[in-house]
Amino acid sequence: MIHGSLIGLPALVVWGSLLFLFSPATAKEFTTYHENVLGTSLELRTNTDTAEGAIWAEKRILGEIDRLSAIFSGYDANSEFNRWQATPNVAMKVSPELFAVLQACDEWATRTEGAFDPRVEALTRLWSRCAKQNRIPTADELSATKLLMSRPAWRLDVRTRTAERLSDCPLSLNAIAKGYIVESACNIALDQGRGIRGILLNIGGDLRVCGELAQSIVIVDPTSDSENAEPLSQVKVQARAVATSGNSQRGYRIGDRWYSHIFDPRTGLPVENITSATVIASRADTADALATIFNVLPVAESLRLAKSLSDVDCLLVERDGRTFRSNSWPDSVRPAAPHSALADAKPVTASAAGVPTKQDGEKKADSVRQWNEEFELLVAFEIQRPEGASGRYRRPYVAVWVEDKEGASVRTLILWAQKNARSQWVPDLRRWYRGDQARRLVDEFDLRKTLSRATRPPGKYDAIWDGKDDHGRQLPAGEYTVNLEAAREHGTYQSIRKRVTFADQPFVEDLNGNVEIKSATLTYRRKGQVR
Repeated sequence: MIHGSLIGLPALVVWGSLLFLFSPATAKEFTTYHENVLGTSLELRTNTDTAEGAIWAEKRILGEIDRLSAIFSGYDANSEFNRWQATPNVAMKVSPELFAVLQACDEWATRTEGAFDPRVEALTRLWSRCAKQNRIPTADELSATKLLMSRPAWRLDVRTRTAERLSDCPLSLNAIAKGYIVESACNIALDQGRGIRGILLNIGGDLRVCGELAQSIVIVDPTSDSENAEPLSQVKVQARAVATSGNSQRGYRIGDRWYSHIFDPRTGLPVENITSATVIASRADTADALATIFNVLPVAESLRLAKSLSDVDCLLVERDGRTFRSNSWPDSVRPAAPHSALADAKPVTASAAGVPTKQDGEKKADSVRQWNEEFELLVAFEIQRPEGASGRYRRPYVAVWVEDKEGASVRTLILWAQKNARSQWVPDLRRWYRGDQARRLVDEFDLRKTLSRATRPPGKYDAIWDGKDDHGRQLPAGEYTVNLEAAREHGTYQSIRKRVTFADQPFVEDLNGNVEIKSATLTYRRKGQVR
């Protein structure tokens, strides 16, 4: 779905802004990240023969996103969609792109008997207004809104490619337009003539994989939606699209209850039974639309619809935690959790890892308190928008990790940089980089994962620590230091450190931000507390 400012300033791409690593094939993989793209974040992986090809592909993709954003944005008053909305009862000739999306909306609305409906924007505005007043809509307000939605939204003429708006009900293309943009942008940059072999474009968890590239995709668990949590599923896809929609990132807090931002257009109420729907399809706009639809329909109807469609699979999560998969949902690949990868790599001594040995534990059994496995640490932080940036901006290199009271690294939660510690930019994460033997071993593994999740705001991230080290071993309770380190290319180096004690009492610590990390909060809480 599209949220926030869609139009970004064109970015000048330079060699140093691209992260690169060598793949088993002759092509190299170049990876770059942006924030505030379609109101969320962007991940781009390009398999190409040359750096020049990667630069061209990134420029082409960002340009196409800007072009289509100028058509579909519901937030830019000058977008084609909003200009068309402002001219009711006139058969207006529209662009091929807008016409195609309006046609697709009609097809999905018909096929789902109203479970998909761009007129749902009227409900979004009603519930947003009421949430600010900390109340749910009255019966009269819901009735009036549903009456407004009952009028036909538009009339299309295929022969003349004109669209006529028929009512004053507010409209939104958010449930399909982002997928359309991802599909078009990914395909337009796949140019074999320039040596571009494959592309992965991921915007806020809705993604497309094109060409020869095969990518493992982590499906985020809606009950533990963080950058490093154990995945709900992990699948490998090639020439496919993946989209996830759910209530883990956006919704309305009214009183002591959380309401989804996804509505059933037929009832006027937020959906309740489904907390997450992930769709794999041949096109990104198809996956985007169905991810919303499968939040609205009952599970049995969603599974029937997926089965009736060519090349569509789905994974659904109900409120009680039960999961449902379509019959052809691909088998999950083994999750690549950092500590699992390390355990399978090569042995490292406990003393080198800064972790007490079994013998040490026997000697100190009476004095060492065990970690309370009912608790976890949530590290929430927000990336600072660079000064002067009005549109999209590049994400800095970031490391988030935990040290014991002797200053030895015991667990890396986030590493946004190249996977090889000898790379050009990783040393800029100074304290993380000069860690001990166990810390350097982590450098051999790529901690950058491609996530499909419910769309979240740009620049905001979470990481969870379960009290285990990089080898999956449970650490004792006690005193540790949480570190957040950021280095921006052609920018500054910043660090936040906080020493805290983990025991049996929850706590919240707000940390002072800086020019790279706007804010950060440590929340030591019982597991299962999503909000």
